[in-house]
Amino acid sequence: MNELAKGLHRHNILKPENLSSFSTPFWIRLLWAFLAALFAALAQPNELFLYGNWFFGLFCLVPLYMALVDTEKLEEASLIGALFGALYHALTSYWLFFYKNFAFWTLGTTTIAYAVIYGVALMYGCFFLHHTDGCRPLAFALAWAALEFAKSTGFLGYPWGLLAYSFTGLPIMLQTADLWGVYGISAFLALCSSATSELILQKTRKMSPLKSCFRWPTIAGTWAIILLLYGALTISRPIPIRATLRLLLCQQNTDPWISGENEALYANIKVAKEALKSIQEEKGAMPDLIVFSETSLRRPYKDFQSWFEHNPPEEPLLPFLRNANIPLLTGLPVVWNWDTNEASNSVGIIYPTGKIGETYAKIHPVPFAEAIPFWEFSWFRSFIQNVIGLESGWVMGNEEVIFALSPKNRDDGMNGMNTLPTIRFATPICFEDAFSELCRDFIHRGADLLINLTNDSWSRTKSAQIQHYAVARLRAIETRRALVRSTNSGVTCVIGSDGRNIAELPQFINASMVVDVPIYESRFTFYLNFGDWFAWVCADFVGLLFIWAILDTKRKNYVIQSNINHL
Repeated sequence: MNELAKGLHRHNILKPENLSSFSTPFWIRLLWAFLAALFAALAQPNELFLYGNWFFGLFCLVPLYMALVDTEKLEEASLIGALFGALYHALTSYWLFFYKNFAFWTLGTTTIAYAVIYGVALMYGCFFLHHTDGCRPLAFALAWAALEFAKSTGFLGYPWGLLAYSFTGLPIMLQTADLWGVYGISAFLALCSSATSELILQKTRKMSPLKSCFRWPTIAGTWAIILLLYGALTISRPIPIRATLRLLLCQQNTDPWISGENEALYANIKVAKEALKSIQEEKGAMPDLIVFSETSLRRPYKDFQSWFEHNPPEEPLLPFLRNANIPLLTGLPVVWNWDTNEASNSVGIIYPTGKIGETYAKIHPVPFAEAIPFWEFSWFRSFIQNVIGLESGWVMGNEEVIFALSPKNRDDGMNGMNTLPTIRFATPICFEDAFSELCRDFIHRGADLLINLTNDSWSRTKSAQIQHYAVARLRAIETRRALVRSTNSGVTCVIGSDGRNIAELPQFINASMVVDVPIYESRFTFYLNFGDWFAWVCADFVGLLFIWAILDTKRKNYVIQSNINHL
């Protein structure tokens, strides 16, 4: 009897709570992980639901939670996590497939990477989830926020596919981002899924006390009411505007894969010239600044200034600027060292005189697309060049540059003139607006607004561009500053401090718009002061919980072994 009991213990059969693992076959739990990935992908902006689906966002993780609760073996939990992570990433970022000849490396290798990340994360998550019966819905929610934070941080960070973006079509539910950032909203959505799962488990298997199961939906419902009320109050009390900056945003809509440098630049100049002509005919106020998108200039301006005197041939850039008498903010390369071909993806301001002002070099380039890690190792460099076919890419910038511009004296409809002699702005490039810490640094350095210059048109999908827009909207809410997006093909828009659009151009058309961008009263939100404090609390909680789970396991094993020895 003693030996039999020991053997049963070794196979996890004696513990009553482990009996649940046999109630659902492993292949069904894998199916649940598949469904969770599908529902989570549908919650994000996609081609079916262009602005995401909040209903799927509330309950998309229910199948995954139930699969983890039903799983005792860590290797099975790892496979469940790997399936979910790979499929979720592949479905939400499917547009990476259209990265021409690099589809295997952009989508294929990243899918494998996320299979590993989620496989490891959910293996450990399953482990401590079984040691938190009394509060496992909350533990799951906080752990999920910590996971999203971890995968979004650092050079290889990818802040796409966060649960919070399922609320893209409901800006009222995003307003608490100025308190705890995007990860607090993701934690709420994860709690909705885990609380719903507990109700289902109680009804079907009576795995938990009924009273306990209803407690968590009540907490989730209270949380939802807080988000709703805070959002309604925030939107109903707009931040005062102290000045405006009139911008001419140009959306040239050329194909970055086939269009030459003259074609793209001429498309920008053409739409800008047409807009300025229309303003003159209507005797309206001229813009303070013309804005072109990322990579609009493909030659280093400082080194090819004379070239821009005569190009594009149809409408040379510098004569156009002199005639317009308006400075230009545009994406351009800046060469650091011609001998080593070191250059940065940058933004610069060019004045009507032809003089170039300040430039900002992209600090957070896209990994493996714009900058390649470990480039200093010859073997890795040879592999990237000869096998993958990529060159070294861009050099990373190291300074958060703040631009300054004096708006023209005009009536802004605020019973007077602009009250700011100088407006300061920062220019996150491409997906830099996805990194809240960088945007926080810009504001702390004195930026009154953010102007994002990007080019997402290479994917040729609306959902890819909406996903980027959804990310940018959270930065406006977190900082309570206006955020301008100047893009090649969309979404070109101006986002107010409440996350709602002030103006927007349709996607994939050649167009421009003149818009007065509000400069709000400078307020430092709780998030601006303390950053991702909630995400760090979640990360610390997960770490402490994991340590406790290990200690608790050792204690339980000691007690069980002692009981077995007495049989």
